Amino acid sequence: MELTDILKIFIYVLLDLIPCLVLALIPFRNHFRLPGYKTYMLLPLLLSMVFISRILSVQELSIARWFTILWIGLYLTLYIVCMKVPVTILLFTLLTILNYGSFKAIIVNWLVFCLPIPSAGRYSFFSSICQLIVYLFTFPFMYFMMLRKVKPLIDKTTNSRYWRFLWLVPATFCLSYYYSMYAGGGAVAFSSKNSSMVFAVLLNLGGLFVTFLILQLLEECNDKLLLEQENHHLAMQSVQYENLKFRIDEARQAKHDLRQHLSVIQSCLQSKDYNRLSEYIHAYILTLPSDSPITYCEDYALNALIVYYESMARNRHIRFLVDIHYPPDSGILSSDAVILFGNLLENALEACARESAPEPFISLRIKCMHNMIVAAVDNTCITPISGCEKEFPSSKTARMGIGTTSIRKIAEKYHGTVQFKQVSDIFYSSVLLSP
Repeated sequence: MELTDILKIFIYVLLDLIPCLVLALIPFRNHFRLPGYKTYMLLPLLLSMVFISRILSVQELSIARWFTILWIGLYLTLYIVCMKVPVTILLFTLLTILNYGSFKAIIVNWLVFCLPIPSAGRYSFFSSICQLIVYLFTFPFMYFMMLRKVKPLIDKTTNSRYWRFLWLVPATFCLSYYYSMYAGGGAVAFSSKNSSMVFAVLLNLGGLFVTFLILQLLEECNDKLLLEQENHHLAMQSVQYENLKFRIDEARQAKHDLRQHLSVIQSCLQSKDYNRLSEYIHAYILTLPSDSPITYCEDYALNALIVYYESMARNRHIRFLVDIHYPPDSGILSSDAVILFGNLLENALEACARESAPEPFISLRIKCMHNMIVAAVDNTCITPISGCEKEFPSSKTARMGIGTTSIRKIAEKYHGTVQFKQVSDIFYSSVLLSP
């Protein structure tokens, strides 16, 4: 093999590999396990192995196939080792770039084999020029998609549940293309047919378009989730404000009542009835609220919510029973837990407030069993509610309550179920979550 041929292969490999490596690294530049310069130092090793495999394939040596498998395996291994993200995200990115590379290779091969250029060949200078032209028109779109669509999703991802299946979309298009190509006699024979070229281009364009649409939908879902989190923070501020207002009213009432207590104490002192004074002071101390902070669970937002509803229930003379074993690593977002239990407790508080039961109560129980969260809210409910096992109607309207709809949506999000039922004068709400 002459030096000119080696130079042609090197230029072709360089132009073929570098843009794809740029696309592969852009989404993960904030997720390198190693410092950036150490990661980039591995690129010459990968480039050298691809260059050697192309030379071996041109000489039609039997070792070329195994060497190609070796560098592909090394490429995948380095990618997994160097990136601090789930493997499914890496697969999605790699398969998307592979589909783009296939799309580019189809057009380049078709131009090389169909245009009447005497010196044209797979690793000729003309094929390298064709690569530059194709990249000029297609690379900006891929760069935009990786930088503006894929990278923000990876940076914001805290739950990789949807990535477990998302990578199957580019994988399906990739397998369809390679099956069609090898069924048609290989890459050279496939690219030389106009009909095959049109089919492959449309297939890969369709794959990239579908991938782009899915990324757009995920971006909108993330924006909606951020909005829900902001609404959650606003709701928690509202809860804290109501709690603070309740405490201020309590302090004002206590100041007013203090004058009455001082009058009784002064009367006991004037009559020198110290036994009665001691009994009265002891009874008064028992009525004072505890000054120690109440902690039901380690989740700050959920604990604040329970404390708020507990004080609201106590103010309305509703017995509030709590039995919580809520793990800090439950796998449930704090915002979702507040929406779920906030709606359950609000429904229970409203039901008890409008009833005329002699001893209304609310019971909240949360436990973790076999990696599942089991929660139950029981409350007094004398008014019969028909059809509550299918739809829990709102007390304000005849339709299903909005809060109950939110409860069902949160349960579905965490692969769980919700059940409402009424037995005698007690309404039972139970939730099973499997995060």
